[in-house]
Amino acid sequence: MRELMEMYFGQADQIMAGLHKAVAAGAVSEVDHLAHKLAGSSLACGLSAIVPPLRSMEHGAKAGHLDGAEASMAEAVTALELLRRAVQDHLRQYQSS
Repeated sequence: MRELMEMYFGQADQIMAGLHKAVAAGAVSEVDHLAHKLAGSSLACGLSAIVPPLRSMEHGAKAGHLDGAEASMAEAVTALELLRRAVQDHLRQYQSS
């Protein structure tokens, strides 16, 4: 599980950096692609707390706009950090058992 979570968070960090750049550049199709990719991998790992802001960005991008994308990006950043801490805490507790 530790390896899977390290891989997930490494990929998530890369995608979030790309999303930040895409939102700043107004790259609608890139926002759609990256938000979709991270939402899917998050769901596959059972880390659904980050999915709503990602879906919001994805749906806006599919509609051809990035209205609210910066706010959704901020929500996604916060959710990712909360997930990271929760997973780290869980893994520490599991390791102590």
